[in-house]
Amino acid sequence: MEKLDLSGLDLPEKEQRILEAAVNIFSEKGFSAATTSEIAKQAGVAEGTIFRYFKTKKDILRGILIHTINLFSQRLVLSNMEKMLLDCEDKDVRAVLKAFVYDRLKLVDNVFPMARVIITEALFHEDIWEALFENIIVKALEIFKVFHKKMTEKGMLRSDIDSEVLFRSILGNIAILIAQKKLFGSKFNITDFDKEVDTMIDVLLFGIASERGS
Repeated sequence: MEKLDLSGLDLPEKEQRILEAAVNIFSEKGFSAATTSEIAKQAGVAEGTIFRYFKTKKDILRGILIHTINLFSQRLVLSNMEKMLLDCEDKDVRAVLKAFVYDRLKLVDNVFPMARVIITEALFHEDIWEALFENIIVKALEIFKVFHKKMTEKGMLRSDIDSEVLFRSILGNIAILIAQKKLFGSKFNITDFDKEVDTMIDVLLFGIASERGS
């Protein structure tokens, strides 16, 4: 099974091992069936060590997952997104979007077990969904709004399209690409993935209607 590597988060060694073990066990058994003793065993630490790092009154396992979302959002998701979308003065919008799509795909490749657990559990636990929404979606949207404003001022994107609608459209297309690659890879006959990405960006930038049909 695909294992999670959180070395990019620059955490204390024990905390990193606990988080990696927790997410790997969540992937195997599901969030509800996992126990702190199993996590401690896989991480190679005493069970009491988990409680030193993750103090939650309600649910230690949920605390681990929410803590992971908080770390994951700023250190892996948002910092790179800011760099790519806001430091783009000398780039055209197609180049920026293509680099952004590939960066998101690479990110998911690196943390797919964690992403799958977070999304699955967010469907059933409101506090996990809130952590995901507030720490990733809301903050990513704010970064995208700044990017959209920059691109409209340069005349590269339409100013009459709402930033949130455009953000959801791009996010949705990236989600479909991720699903094709990670969940349904053998079902889709994609011989040229780069061409697939280029076509997706063409559709985003120019739509699907021919000049006659527009």
